[in-house]
Amino acid sequence: RHYCLRVIRDKHPDFEPRNDWDILKLACTHKDRSLSQVELYAWLDETLAEKVKVERSTYERVLESVSMQLDEEAEPTGIKPVPGDENVFIRPIPESEYSIRLFPGSVSAAEYCMDFVETATGKAVNSPFEYELYGVENPEMWWLTSTMVGRIQSIEAAHGIKQEDILPGEERFVLRDGQSCMLVRPREKPVFFTVPMRGRPGVVDMSNLHVLDLPKFV
Repeated sequence: RHYCLRVIRDKHPDFEPRNDWDILKLACTHKDRSLSQVELYAWLDETLAEKVKVERSTYERVLESVSMQLDEEAEPTGIKPVPGDENVFIRPIPESEYSIRLFPGSVSAAEYCMDFVETATGKAVNSPFEYELYGVENPEMWWLTSTMVGRIQSIEAAHGIKQEDILPGEERFVLRDGQSCMLVRPREKPVFFTVPMRGRPGVVDMSNLHVLDLPKFV
């Protein structure tokens, strides 16, 4: 529910959901941002009536099912960060007016996301210059990252969405914790970076163990 409301606030900041169907359906559907609240209400009512008809159910049962979905724990990947979010990293790209921004995705899947932003404003933009993004071996964890090698596409490109059809500022890439990447641009020195890694405290209870002190790298 929390993430669906964030998506709605980003795309339709003046929209006031009336029920859980409004929240789930609007968050999961790309609708023109210029549509008025009245127009969105009309579309939501139409889609809800259609779902009730197709499932041969009732409004009450459909809304109850939607509420159960929204109450589930979720680890979404690709939700753009907002000011105050933790573990968001912005690093300027040399010889450029733009930066890469890394922000967390699913912890259990070890997914981290990336997009491009204007360095001066922090505004998200879609592929602002000619480049290619590659996953390369992390020299400190080569045995784990050897399968992450190769060209990286945006989520949208991987789903067959043409570059010109991506909504402004909505392009994003899915990387992995600890993955090393190379941003290659014509006539410029390549940019290398490694995605931060998140620990999972509590996986092993260390309170009743003898822990031997050994170096992490030699």
